[in-house]
Amino acid sequence: MSPDGVSTVKEWKGIPGRLRRAISGLSARDLRRRGGSEDISIAEYAHHLVEANIVASTIALAALGKPGCVFDWSWMYPDARWVKNLGYARAPLGPALGVLEALCRHVAGLARAAPGGLSRSVRLVDSPGARPRRRTLEQVFAEECEHARHHLRDIAETRKKRR
Repeated sequence: MSPDGVSTVKEWKGIPGRLRRAISGLSARDLRRRGGSEDISIAEYAHHLVEANIVASTIALAALGKPGCVFDWSWMYPDARWVKNLGYARAPLGPALGVLEALCRHVAGLARAAPGGLSRSVRLVDSPGARPRRRTLEQVFAEECEHARHHLRDIAETRKKRR
């Protein structure tokens, strides 16, 4: 983690731009290309990253608004069935990317404005029956940055596959 958290927030706020660059110039056919660690399409990876950051933003709001609260997201299990149920293969990416850009800017601004914002924490419940684990807002952002790096590599790898 960075001493002041600024670089973590900056990297997190940059995820939408990195995602836009990762999919730029791709045709509808290209966006349907499957591969990477999850063997899903490029469009599905993009929607998954948007979704993950919507959740991270909600966790951030909980940490800022009610530090120390329990945030139970054990109901969420983004596997192949989840991706299919949400229709990520067919959903347009433009609105999703617009939401992600605005949300990251907004939540980053809140985190910076709140005194000690990045050190505020929540207790996350990741799976049914699990014990809550404490995470600061800076840790939530850092973990989501790593998650984004992982799936951006998946997209890059899938882009390189022969047609």
